[in-house]
Amino acid sequence: MKNSSLWRIAAAVFAVGTIIYTTTSSSRSRQQSKARHEADQSGSEYEYDVPIEYENVFEKNMIVPAGWAFGVVWSTIYSGLAALMVHQALPSQENNPRYKKALPWWLASWTLNAIFGRYFSQNDPQSIVISDLTTKFNLPAALGLHQSLEIGKTEVSGPEKYLRIPVSLYAGWLTAATVVGTPNTILTLNAWEPDEERDEPVSAGILSATAGAGYLIANRLNDPWYMVPFVAGFGGIATRQWTKEPIVGWTAAMLAAAYVGLLAYWLPKGKFHDYGQRVVDDVEAEVISGPVETWEPHQAEIARERMKPIEAEGLD
Repeated sequence: MKNSSLWRIAAAVFAVGTIIYTTTSSSRSRQQSKARHEADQSGSEYEYDVPIEYENVFEKNMIVPAGWAFGVVWSTIYSGLAALMVHQALPSQENNPRYKKALPWWLASWTLNAIFGRYFSQNDPQSIVISDLTTKFNLPAALGLHQSLEIGKTEVSGPEKYLRIPVSLYAGWLTAATVVGTPNTILTLNAWEPDEERDEPVSAGILSATAGAGYLIANRLNDPWYMVPFVAGFGGIATRQWTKEPIVGWTAAMLAAAYVGLLAYWLPKGKFHDYGQRVVDDVEAEVISGPVETWEPHQAEIARERMKPIEAEGLD
């Protein structure tokens, strides 16, 4: 048990460290790129807080969301995942079977996250390809994490119920990022010659296919929260392309509206279909298997009294 505690604490420290590293590692590179951009005489707008090399390829990729979408989604995901990592390291969660199963996936995902942060800060074509590949490798890790935490499979109570939501957002956003990043790699490798007349309907078709796949995957995972990042992604594309590439902008706007409608129906339910099982809370566990440490001793005592057999006196 002691080794288990050390690993969980180490995972929490590693997670927070990679979040800080990914957030700050590219600061100097972005500042240098922004200074170079401001010195450029073209007068073009600095749309993304990324190195110039990334911005150049983003400009050619019609399905990259506006910069605000990245800031909103990543800040939300990182904050939630940091809270979840702290929670899984608490002594009260030492015997949580879901956290035990999730530990290898945590380590894999945070390692890939650190690699992504390293290359996303570099201002060269090779780093664009590596960061995209890292995102693609991280998607299976995020889905493995999603499954190990039994999201969409098991109903849980307490803080864990809400702290699992960032994992759903993480998996959904990495799915969208996998689609968005693919044109970046293809364009960087010069495997696709940009053609606005051709690329606009193609991009709109890719967005529609992504929306359909996102809904099907969410249904398969039994997790409506997985769909939320798609709204930010489609909304970011719509605001960026509304006047630049109208077909892409309108398609993204309609898909964002459709997803909002779906989420308005499914999010209050919290699932697409019933869970296969429900995890008992501390009070029920004490009744079933004997005394356990619980934050609700009064309720546990009531539960024990209710479970005492009734003596059939005077029934003969």
